[in-house]
Amino acid sequence: MAFNFKNPSKLFAWFYSLFCPVYGRTLYKELLKALDLNGSESVLDFGSGAGILAKKIIKNLSNDGKLTCLDLSEAFLNKVRKKLRKNTNVNFLLGDIREMDIPSDSFDKILITWVIHHIEEEQRLGLVGSIADTLKADGKIYVIEYLTPPHGISEEILFELFNGMGLSERMVYQRKNTAIFEFRRA
Repeated sequence: MAFNFKNPSKLFAWFYSLFCPVYGRTLYKELLKALDLNGSESVLDFGSGAGILAKKIIKNLSNDGKLTCLDLSEAFLNKVRKKLRKNTNVNFLLGDIREMDIPSDSFDKILITWVIHHIEEEQRLGLVGSIADTLKADGKIYVIEYLTPPHGISEEILFELFNGMGLSERMVYQRKNTAIFEFRRA
């Protein structure tokens, strides 16, 4: 089943906003532990969706920190804007990262949650390359993904994509068919 994340129906956006916090509760908690934020980092929430994770991240950043929420969907980005409207250290980007002029070495931490398995296979390498280009030399990318068919992506494919960008992997946490991975420059 293909989901339209760029132009989601109101029903889908509503369901997604309810499903993610419930399904992701433990995963988000484990991810926040692994991130070990000191508050001054520059963080990219790639594929921000309804802003569930962004809301948790911003609570862990000081005014010196910066959160960038990037999504293809104007509807979802508007949900994030609404949730984070009182925060001054948030930047919102609408569009495809491959078509944006984001400087290299921009982010200390990059979060990609349940996105890669939705990307067409032939587009994944270019997408991961564009994301990796924005990572600082000592930065880390965190990926939460489903690992089992029919909706998931295998560990092997994830490792191949990120290893191809010169990044090494470490599994942070796994629960049933979902895992959190950390990737850093090798």
